[in-house]
Amino acid sequence: MSPKLPIIGNLHLLGNMPHESLHILAKKYGPIMFLQLGQVPTIVISSAILAKEALTTFDLALSNRPRIFSAKHLFYNCTDMAFSPYGAYWRNIRKICILEVLSAKRVQSFGFARQEEVANLVHRVAESYPSPTNLSHMLGLYANNLLCRIAFGKDFSHGGDHVRHNFQKLLEEYQMLLGGFSIGDFFPSMEFLHKFTGMESRLKDTFRRFDQFFDEILEEHRNPENRKDHKDLVDVLLEIQKHGDPETPLTTDNIKAIILDMFAAGTDTNFITLDWTMTELIMNPQVLRKAQAEVRSIVGERRSVSETDLSHLHYMRAVVKETFRLHPQLQYYSLENPWRK
Repeated sequence: MSPKLPIIGNLHLLGNMPHESLHILAKKYGPIMFLQLGQVPTIVISSAILAKEALTTFDLALSNRPRIFSAKHLFYNCTDMAFSPYGAYWRNIRKICILEVLSAKRVQSFGFARQEEVANLVHRVAESYPSPTNLSHMLGLYANNLLCRIAFGKDFSHGGDHVRHNFQKLLEEYQMLLGGFSIGDFFPSMEFLHKFTGMESRLKDTFRRFDQFFDEILEEHRNPENRKDHKDLVDVLLEIQKHGDPETPLTTDNIKAIILDMFAAGTDTNFITLDWTMTELIMNPQVLRKAQAEVRSIVGERRSVSETDLSHLHYMRAVVKETFRLHPQLQYYSLENPWRK
């Protein structure tokens, strides 16, 4: 590895596009590298074989996550599934998410919401014709509206609650803070600097607004007069809180943290995949024509694609998988916490 600089270590090697810089470094130094990123010693793996070994053979040794600065403030002191330390609590909420929140039966139960939101998206695109369409913006709204319906039982795309909470801007601020640069992640001993940069006050303000919003949502769901025929994710989590394992109880803050996880995992990732898929199809007209022909042959005279058609759209599934390969939605956070003793 090239020599480290004082204080910053190898941070200067990353540049504005860290993933591209790491790719270039891996071609020069090999599939596994050691970098000193500020005060944080970091192992970079750029080989599928080595990555698989790290995540399977050595999964228990690498089963923790670093407590990044933004996550501590936004995710109720890292009590969500993504950033919670490995242990009994993490295993319990992982079980809850797999068996209750993300089970195949639960996912299928929200098929009506997906169908309605797709129809709304198509309608918005059609309405914008012949003016230029900002499809990225529309796809982002689609992803957020769908997740709100699944999590809360209603969308916040317009009117009442949306205006009062300015929910769309709140989500954008949350996503920007979660994915932005934080000096405390690379220099843990210098976290106090966030008091001067404004980062800490922004995190606290965003957390306060989300917390107030979640309090209102939970109060509304606990009110017997607001019972619905179809349970949303908040209903499911409140039921688990009431009847769950007393040895690992689910607190109200835990529920809020899990809901935030759903937004972290379910908004940008869906939107980015859809956006890149459309971009790649437009950039590759021959692929677009083949995908269109397959859809028309399966759907026939019907006006729209249904979820039952998806298993027959083999070429379209290949297109989506190729999009995953070309444009990963998220960087992978190192599991091992180098500061753990």
